[in-house]
Amino acid sequence: MNANRLIDMIVRQVMRRLVSKGVDKGFDMAGRVGRQSGKQPNAKADPTADRHMQQNANRQKQNMKQAQRMTRQMRRFIKF
Repeated sequence: MNANRLIDMIVRQVMRRLVSKGVDKGFDMAGRVGRQSGKQPNAKADPTADRHMQQNANRQKQNMKQAQRMTRQMRRFIKF
C-alpha cells in the first residue's frame, strides 16, 4: 500500500465517525423539539402523561437509531 491510500483510508474512517456522531446529535435534538429545555414544566401537567411522553420519545429514538443502522448496513451492499 502506498501512503496516499493509507491517508485516504484514515481520513474516510475519521469522517465517517464524525458524520455519524453529527447525525446522532441531530436525531437527539429533533427528539427534544416538543420539550422546553431549561424551563420548569407546567404545574398543571399530569406527571404520568409526562412519563408516557418521555417513554414514547425514547422508543421513537431507539426506532430511528435502528433504522439508521439498518440503512448503513444496506448501503454496504448497494452500489450507486
